[in-house]
Amino acid sequence: MSTQPIRVDERVFRSHLAAGPFQSGLDRGRWRLLSIEWSYALMAIRAADRVSAPSEYALRFECTNYPQSPPTAQPWDADRDIPLPPEHWPSGTRRVPLVFNPGWKDGQCLYLPCDRLSIEGHDAWRTQHPSMIWSPESDITHYLRIVHDLLNSSDYSGPRGA
Repeated sequence: MSTQPIRVDERVFRSHLAAGPFQSGLDRGRWRLLSIEWSYALMAIRAADRVSAPSEYALRFECTNYPQSPPTAQPWDADRDIPLPPEHWPSGTRRVPLVFNPGWKDGQCLYLPCDRLSIEGHDAWRTQHPSMIWSPESDITHYLRIVHDLLNSSDYSGPRGA
């Protein structure tokens, strides 16, 4: 039985999971790793308590060429291992429904400056939202923190179908 060597991008990703920023968020209950099947990583991010809302949302990250290229993430039904149906996506009054927009790129990603698919064609975001732009020095917590902040903001109201 032969095993293929671990890819550089996966090795770097796993080292970031073992590092302080990811472990700190894990210890604080902000997020957790559900699985890795390279080049995909499934993570759960805690959400604020809302009526009829889950305590966390799963995102399936595609991490090819990590961290040189930004990851892209899709809301995911971790129990059924399928994309999260749009009626279960997080919603809110302003920013949350813009970021969690199932109509954007057919629900394949979040509408965020740190997302690989969303940054395409949004050059203005580099000056409008510099703190959210992915760089090769970023780690997965850069993306996780942005989503965690949204899901724990006063703007978040629970799932779309609630």
